[in-house]
Parts: sequence; C-alpha cells; structure tokens
Amino acid sequence: MRFDELEEQRQLNRDFIQEKYAERILAIKNCFNAQYEYAKLFHGFMGQRHFTNHSDAEAPILSAVFKNEIALYSSFIDIVDGFTGSAMVHLRSVYEALIIAKFSSLRGDDKVIDKWKAGETIYFSKAIFKKILKPELAELKKLWEPLCQYSHATIYSYQIITNAEDLEQEIGSSFAILSILLGCQFHLINKHYITESMVYIAKNYHSEDKEGEFQRRRDAAKIATKAVTQFVSKVALKVIIPLLSLSENFCFYIISKVLYTEQLRFYLLILNIGT
Repeated sequence: MRFDELEEQRQLNRDFIQEKYAERILAIKNCFNAQYEYAKLFHGFMGQRHFTNHSDAEAPILSAVFKNEIALYSSFIDIVDGFTGSAMVHLRSVYEALIIAKFSSLRGDDKVIDKWKAGETIYFSKAIFKKILKPELAELKKLWEPLCQYSHATIYSYQIITNAEDLEQEIGSSFAILSILLGCQFHLINKHYITESMVYIAKNYHSEDKEGEFQRRRDAAKIATKAVTQFVSKVALKVIIPLLSLSENFCFYIISKVLYTEQLRFYLLILNIGT
C-alpha cells in the first residue's frame, strides 16, 4: 500500500475502533491517568533510598514504572489505529519489564540486576524462568513465546490485513492484554515502587492541603484499574482482581494465569502451535 493509502486506512480504523470500543477506550484512558497521578505523588522520592528503603531492585522497578507508561500508551495508539501487530511488540516489552522488576524485587538476584544495569541481554528462560520452581509457569512461557514471535522477523511477525473491520478479534484480544497488563502495572506501583516507608511518610508528613491525598489517589487508581478489567473475560477477571492483595509468593502465577485464560488460546490458534 502507498503511504497515503495507509494513512487513509489508519484514519478509517481509528474512527471505527473509537466508536465500537468507546467505553473500553475511556476506561483505559482513565486507568492511565489514575495510575500516573498515584505514582506521581512519590516522584520526589526517586533516588532517596534512605527514605524509600528500596532494595537493589530499585533501578529495574523504576524503569518499569516509567517506561511502561510510554510502552502501554504506544500499544494503545497502535491498537486504536488498527495496527495490532505493532502493539504486540510494545506489549512484550511491558510484559518482560514487569517480570524482571517483580523477580528482582522478590529475589534480589544480583546477577539479573547487574546484567540489567549493564544493559546486557537477560535470557528469560535461563535467568528467570528456570529459577522459579513453584508454581508451574507453563502458561507464562507459552504466552511469552508468541509475544516474541510477533517481535522477530518471522512468518508470525506484525500483520498483513490493515482493515479494522476484518481485525475485530485481534483488536479485542490486544485491548484485553493491554487491560490485564495495566492491572499488573498497578500491582508493581502499589507493592514494589511504593514501599511501606513511603506510605508512612505520605500519611504522616504532609502539608495541610495534601491531607488524605495518598489515600484518595490510591483509591482512584484501584477503582480505575478494576473498571478497566470489566471488559476482560469473567474467568480472567476472577483472577486479576485478587492480584492486588495476594501474597508475593503467588504473583508470577497470577499474572501468567490471567494472561493465559483471556488470550493464549487465540494467539496459539493463529500461530498454529496448538493449546
């Protein structure tokens, strides 16, 4: 297609998708904003580990919190434009950043953190997956594989069809993955970026005009995150809602199970690798 033809198709897609998925789009935008405002309350703590009590995993955690904002937004724009193949590349980045940050926070694995800080490649299978003995991560690995396939120049990468009316299943699936990752992003912000020390300071050392601001912003982010999941399947919804309050030992399992129940069957089907 010519450049101007792609531009015309993109605008047609945007008009179609914005009308068809209006409620879902509004919920996603509200979730973006609420999570940002919650995290923003603590931006002044960055680099102040004597206040935050962050572990050595602070760097990958902060990176995931801030870079995922851009990656999630980029994937959203691609989906609304009808370019779901491009969106999946961004979603893979979000997915991997969440896992690296969570794994580093829980395990304090110096090798993973040092490699990450040095900008070296972290081989997921060896550096992370093989170190998580329980629970079983079969679903997590199965999802990660097709996400990678979208990112590499193989027969599975990107897309050929550009008309959004012929991509409704792909669009709905991509929106669902985006919504689920927003739920996981809230968990990272609420449980790992914001520490107990930061919460204590926010609650006890505030100006009069900011009294109760922490609780208001956290509640708003929780409500917005819950609202965005109403468009996800009931099976996945039963798992993602408790994610926000589950113990640390089970978070990897929850993330993988939610993603699997909502999306994996569809992606494995189109990739012809079976379920």
